Amino acid sequence: MSDELRLAVAQPRMVPEPEAERNVDRAVELIARSATRGAQLILFPEGSPGPYRPTSSYDAAPRIEAAAAEHGVAVCWSRVERCSDGHLRLVVYVVDDRGREILRYERAHPATLPPEQTDGWIAPGPSLASFDLFGVRFGVVVCSELWIPEPARVLAIRGAEVLLSPAGGRFTTLTANWQVIARARAIENLAYVALTNNLFGDEIGAAMITGPEDVAAASGVDELLVADLDLERARWLRDHDDSIEEPKPFASIPGLLRARRPELYAELVSADVPVFDYHTPRGSAEPARSA
Repeated sequence: MSDELRLAVAQPRMVPEPEAERNVDRAVELIARSATRGAQLILFPEGSPGPYRPTSSYDAAPRIEAAAAEHGVAVCWSRVERCSDGHLRLVVYVVDDRGREILRYERAHPATLPPEQTDGWIAPGPSLASFDLFGVRFGVVVCSELWIPEPARVLAIRGAEVLLSPAGGRFTTLTANWQVIARARAIENLAYVALTNNLFGDEIGAAMITGPEDVAAASGVDELLVADLDLERARWLRDHDDSIEEPKPFASIPGLLRARRPELYAELVSADVPVFDYHTPRGSAEPARSA
């Protein structure tokens, strides 16, 4: 079990179609830069280095895996791909510091966007995602999945100490609250949250690495952020309970993952409560999920 982790988040300015494959070149450069700063893992935004549109067909995997192995840095990256069942999904990959794939996660909660605003129906994945690396358990929550409390909480209960949250970008009026949500997920789950997004044009982003007690790094314009995570401190917060002593030896209420009463939360898993239908395509030519 590791007590510290040096984490990098990439916030690249994306190259649009028809030259989107150039985003792979930039990703390789950022992997190399993160290595020079001692990062053990680098997180890329949702759909980066891509393809982030189904009309593109390049394969970033070989170069990402080679760069991870060359520089000794684990990489979390993603793309839109057509899966074996014929459906499009946003798929997150993690390769370790030897370039070996250790996670493939199909985003479980796609964005609830009107179909006329997208390039095609994006199907939901079947499960949540966590993995172990460097003696640390990680969880993955993609873009708007961070706004839904349950995925992050379930991953934390399963032991995730660091939540990786690659997002798409174009937050505009949501930027401030997106960062508030990232901090809230870190505080309530006594975990670290790494948030990053793509930059389009002159957009100001929301990249942030935040812990349960404070923000370790944040920038709206830098393409690379690096921070050291104090996992020993986060574990202390998880292992201890609240106190009225002053001055308080903590900046977030400790013990929150144990301060629950699951018997009171039946509605969270009830099929009778209205929920969004992720499985039925809305106004698209994509086939519905088979029974």
